[in-house]
Amino acid sequence: MEYEFTFVVSGVNVDDESSVESLRESLDAMLSRAGGLDLLTIACEGENAVQAALECAAQAKAAVPTMRVLRLDRDLVGVHEIADRTDRSRQNVAQWVRGERKAKGLPFPGSEGTAGRSQVWLWSEVNTWLEQHGLSDGANYPSRAEMTEIDFALANMFSLSLRVASTDEAHAAARKAVVEELHTRHIPGFLNYLSSLDGTTDATGSHVLIVAAAQEPAVEVMRMISGFEHQVVLITKVGDDFIGSVMSSRVPARPTRIVEVPLDATVRDWIQLIKDHPRVAFTPSVDRSIGRAGAERGIQQVLGIAA
Repeated sequence: MEYEFTFVVSGVNVDDESSVESLRESLDAMLSRAGGLDLLTIACEGENAVQAALECAAQAKAAVPTMRVLRLDRDLVGVHEIADRTDRSRQNVAQWVRGERKAKGLPFPGSEGTAGRSQVWLWSEVNTWLEQHGLSDGANYPSRAEMTEIDFALANMFSLSLRVASTDEAHAAARKAVVEELHTRHIPGFLNYLSSLDGTTDATGSHVLIVAAAQEPAVEVMRMISGFEHQVVLITKVGDDFIGSVMSSRVPARPTRIVEVPLDATVRDWIQLIKDHPRVAFTPSVDRSIGRAGAERGIQQVLGIAA
């Protein structure tokens, strides 16, 4: 089912033309500003509203890494706003509220509170009531309980920092497919695994994910990983399999077997070597590809992530 969300965001605004265009082109999302808040309106599909909202937030974060998705905008409406959205008079809406018109079916929802001296309602609840009378806007919104769950998840959600080993356009489409699959199919399970890790974050607290295409040179990816003093997460797609692995260039001090990776090996080849040789470290066949220190330490898989 497709749901529509309006999030309160920070780190981006309507004057940032690059971010506005990126969100519009990649997600058909719209940035706006109202009441002193920066808002992001976006639609996403999911098995339920909570899953859809978290996938929306992750996709938006990937499109604009500087943006923080803070919480849902509750979209509170008064009689005037309800009249505008339904193309009815304020008198008609007031009669709905008092139960004098369209009293069959569910009663008009209770108000959320007051703004000044006027009552306000959650638009999602008003829209549900309007649906039974054929007057809704046709969109699906999260329920009150789902809003609470979404806000809690967003407040405790950590950010992902996506990196690529090279900007080679020959592998750009394949890398994009890896990121898309992560967002559309694996975000809930993947985030669950990452929540238990504390060694894969950078100085900003973002978990570092190295995105690699199966056919790009393994040595380039190894060079990227060796540049981090902390662990990172390698994600790729080999055939139909989405693969996530926590990798580290800090091999334990105890003697560790080193397996050389041929210079012409692809990421696919390296993944197969990792499967064939668990609990060993890997290094390119020659030192000059990542530097002597990196080759001496090697790169080791710490954990395989089942997304």
